[in-house]
Amino acid sequence: MRRVLSISEVVDTLATPSGAVEVLATGDAGYDEDRAQMEMQLDSRFRPVEARSDGRWPLPARLPQRDTVKVSLDWQEALPAARDIFRDWAKRVHQSVSSAKNLN
Repeated sequence: MRRVLSISEVVDTLATPSGAVEVLATGDAGYDEDRAQMEMQLDSRFRPVEARSDGRWPLPARLPQRDTVKVSLDWQEALPAARDIFRDWAKRVHQSVSSAKNLN
């Protein structure tokens, strides 16, 4: 499988009682030439801005579950498609955090 794209983006920073955490959206895309198919693994997570002594922090919001997107396309279309898929994923992750902020 050929690597197409590996990307992460901080979509927001949240304040918690234990300190700030960054909200990350991540994506890894690979291309299967035999199948002419791109597969992209999408995930999201929290990352502390400053480590606490016990290494734990409360999770301030619920993030979307991991997702896998499979698309049949030509190799030349794989990178632009991966960027579009990741852009949509990052928006979804950001919206999940924004919704939780509005409930507090």
